[in-house]
Amino acid sequence: MVCSAPPQGRARWTVRLIAEEAVQRGLMPGVGRETIRLLLLGHELKPWRGKMWCVAELDAEYLRKMEEVLAVYEKSSRASEPVVCLDEKPVVLHADVRPARSLRPGQVTRRDNEYKRCGTANVFCAVEPKAGRHFTFPTPDRSAAELAPVLDQIIRSYPKPSLTTSARNRAVICGIA
Repeated sequence: MVCSAPPQGRARWTVRLIAEEAVQRGLMPGVGRETIRLLLLGHELKPWRGKMWCVAELDAEYLRKMEEVLAVYEKSSRASEPVVCLDEKPVVLHADVRPARSLRPGQVTRRDNEYKRCGTANVFCAVEPKAGRHFTFPTPDRSAAELAPVLDQIIRSYPKPSLTTSARNRAVICGIA
């Protein structure tokens, strides 16, 4: 039952929903949530958890761009020609609504999953994979005005290298974003 989709109108299975559904389907006359929890634990089932992924459409243009990027990564790791990758990540800023608590010594701290949203920010991250070097730059947003000093600082971190650029997100670099 729990390996199938949850009932209509429900996003996922919960212990309470499983107990109710088992009784409704006539699988047992009555069952408590703790019994269901122990059954799930015994079978290593976690129906409330899931994974998501996105598979890109592998058309000719995607493959061409992928090969361009991989060709850059294959370059030698000479100090005079560093390969530095730059990416961005939007971040939602959260504040705890309730303080975290530890119920007793030796127990893991428990943190409530409820939070207060406090806006957003951006993090630019530059990585030189073959040298094990990285830089992070938190910024208020991902605008061109925020990107320019990041690029300047990265360039200044390398002593006159032979610089190769490859832009994958021209909207930000051109100020369209």
